[in-house]
Amino acid sequence: MINSRCCSQVLHVTQGVLAVNSNLGRVVTGIANRLYYSKDKGGKCGENIPQTTGRKVEPWPKPDPSPPVWRCECPHEPQPPNYDPYRIKVPEVVVPPLPPSNAKPMLDCAKTKGPCSPKLVPDPPPCPPPPPKPFPWIYVWAVFAFFSTFGVLYRLYIWKEERDRLDDSKPIWRPRRKVKRPYHDKDLPACVQYLIVGTGAAGWAAYRAIMQHDKTAKVFFVTKEDILPYRRPPMTKWMWWNPDPPELKRLNFVDYGGRRRTMYQSECRNFMDPVKFYRKKKGPATSIASGWCVLRVDADDHVAYVRTMCGEQPIYYERCLLAPGSKAKTLDMFKSAPKEVRQRVTNLRTIRDLEIAYRKVKAARHVVIIGGGTLGTELAYHLGRMNKVVERLEDPDPGPIEFVHIYKDKGLMAGILPEYLGEWAAEKVRCQGVTLMPKTQVYDAFISADGRLELTLSNGKSIVTDYAFVAIGAEPRTEIADPSFLETDEENGGFLVNTELKARTHLYVAGDAASFWSQWKKTRTRMEHYDNAVEQGHIAGANMTGYWTPCNMEPHYDMQLHDDLYFEVIGEVGACMPTVGLFKECEVDKIFFKDHEAEQGDANRVCYKQGGEYEARYRHGILFYLREETVVGFLFWNMKETIEDRLEVATELLRARPSYKDIDLLAELLGFKESSCVYKRLKEEVTPWPCFKEGIKRH
Repeated sequence: MINSRCCSQVLHVTQGVLAVNSNLGRVVTGIANRLYYSKDKGGKCGENIPQTTGRKVEPWPKPDPSPPVWRCECPHEPQPPNYDPYRIKVPEVVVPPLPPSNAKPMLDCAKTKGPCSPKLVPDPPPCPPPPPKPFPWIYVWAVFAFFSTFGVLYRLYIWKEERDRLDDSKPIWRPRRKVKRPYHDKDLPACVQYLIVGTGAAGWAAYRAIMQHDKTAKVFFVTKEDILPYRRPPMTKWMWWNPDPPELKRLNFVDYGGRRRTMYQSECRNFMDPVKFYRKKKGPATSIASGWCVLRVDADDHVAYVRTMCGEQPIYYERCLLAPGSKAKTLDMFKSAPKEVRQRVTNLRTIRDLEIAYRKVKAARHVVIIGGGTLGTELAYHLGRMNKVVERLEDPDPGPIEFVHIYKDKGLMAGILPEYLGEWAAEKVRCQGVTLMPKTQVYDAFISADGRLELTLSNGKSIVTDYAFVAIGAEPRTEIADPSFLETDEENGGFLVNTELKARTHLYVAGDAASFWSQWKKTRTRMEHYDNAVEQGHIAGANMTGYWTPCNMEPHYDMQLHDDLYFEVIGEVGACMPTVGLFKECEVDKIFFKDHEAEQGDANRVCYKQGGEYEARYRHGILFYLREETVVGFLFWNMKETIEDRLEVATELLRARPSYKDIDLLAELLGFKESSCVYKRLKEEVTPWPCFKEGIKRH
C-alpha cells in the first residue's frame, strides 16, 4: 500500500519534470530564434537588439502551477470522471502582438553586405513651380469686338449711301391690316344687358344716356371698324392741317381756336376685355368688339347674330340699339372701274380712308374734289388752306398743290342755299387758291398714259389728276333690315320706328338710319346730321332704361369755314323753297380786301365778282324758309349767337307755326338787330399754332 503510493508520487514528479523540461526547451528554442532574427535597424550586422525593449510582455505559454505538497492521506471524495491529471491548462490571456520582424531587412543587408539599416527614405521631390498666369484673351476679344462693330457700322453706312445714290425711290407705304378685337369669336359674350351696334355719334350718345340713368349698366359695343369710337367731322376739317399723317393712337388735331383735341370719344383703358366683361356680374362696365359685323337681329328671341369665319355667333341681349349710320354714295363709273382707278378715288368716310388719302394728297401735285355739298365745300376749303398753313418738309421741291373743285350747280350747297349765296360761298373757297368748275359733271374715268387719273367732263374737256375725292352725299345702311324682318321707309330711307325710336320690343334705331314719326309735323322724317344723331342717341338711350321720351326734334346742323363763313340751320330748308332773306348793311373794308388779295400772291386774281361791295352785301343775315306761307326753317348766315339757347328758342318758334307776316318779329326775337358787321383784320385772325409754319419756325 505504501509502495503503491510512493510509486504514484514518483511517477507524478517525473511527469512534472518532463513537462518542465519540455517547456524549458521550447522557451530556449524561442529565445534562440529571437536572437537569430533580432537585428537592430540602426546597428551593424550581428548585434542583438531586443524588440521588447520598453514594452511589457507576458510569458507565453504560462507554466503550470507547482504541484501541491503530498500528504499521506487517502482522499475522502471520489475522483471526478474522466479526470486527466496530465492535462495542460491554457490561461485565457491575450498576449499583445509583437512588432513586425526585422528579418527581411537583415536578409537584404546580408545579401548586399552593407549596413544593416534599411535604405533611407529619399527626400520628397521639390514642389513644382506655380503655373503661369493665363493669357488675357478678354482684352484681345474686346479690342476685336470694338473694331468689328465699327467696321460693320462703316459697311452699313457705305451700303446705305450706295443704295441712296443708286435707288431714288421711296419706300412704299401700305395700309394697315384689319385687326379684330377680340381675335376669336368664342371670346364674345354670350349675353349682354345693353347691346349697341355701331359706335358713331348716335351709339356713343346712347351709351352716355344709359350710364346717366342706369348706374349699374353693362354696355357692349359691336362695330365694323377696327377702332375705338371717334368723331367724324374733323376728318374734313382740321385733320388736313397736321404736318404729319394721322397717328392712330391719338388722332390729335388743332381746332380754329388753337386748342389741341382728339377725335376719340374715349380712351382704350375705359373698355374692359370682353371675357372679363362677361364674367363681371354687376356694372358699371363697358366693352367693345371692334372689327365684327352684325348680320341680323332676331327681335322675338332678343338675339343678335355676329358674322364669324365659321358662320354666325349669337349674342343675347336685354336691350338693343341699332346705330349703323350711313355710307357714302359714289358714282357708277367708279363702281365698275378697274382697280388702278379705284385706288386713286376715295369717299372719305372712315379713318382708314383718311389714313390713305392724307398720304396720297401730300405726295400729289393735283387733286380734284367732286361734289358741291356741305362735305365737299368743307373739304375743298380746308385742303386749299393747307397750302398756306402746312409746310411740306418731306418734299425736296415743295410746291403748292393744285386743287380743283367740280360741282354740277352754279353755286355751292345748291340744295340748301339760294343761288346768290351759293356763289358768294364759292368765292370764299376760291380765295383759298382752289380752282372752281361749276356746272360741270364727271362722265368717265380711266388711267392716262403717264399712269395718272384722267376724268372726262360734261363740258367736253378732260382733266388729269393724281387723286380725287367723291363727296356727293350718303345713304342709310339698311343691309340687316331684310334678314331681320324689319320695315324700311321707301320714301325717306332708313328703318321705320315710332316716335320713341322703337322698331320692336326692346329694339331701337337711332341716327342716320332711323326714319321716325314726328308728332309735331304728323309725318316721317330722317336726318343725316351729326347734331341730330347725337340728340337721337340721347333719346334712345334714355328710352332703353325705361323712359318714354318722344323724338320731336327739328333738323339742326352748322358749317364753318374758319372766319370766312359760318352758318347754322334749324328746321326744314331747301333751295327749292321760297325764302326771305334779311342782311345787314355793312360798309366796305378796303384794308381788309387789300390784305386779302396780297396774301394770295396773284395780283390778277379777284376773289369777288364786284370787289368789296359784293362781299360786304352778304356778310351777315338770316334766311326764312317758307312752305305754304308758313315759316318752317331758319338759316343764320354769319351770325354769331346773339341770344342764349338759340336752338331751343328757334325750335319753339317753329312749333308755333309762324307765317311770313311775322318775319320782322321773328328776326327781332332771334337777335338779328343785335348782330354787327365788325370784321377782324386778316392779320389779326391768324393764330400761331404749334403744327403750322409759324410754330415750326419758332421751335
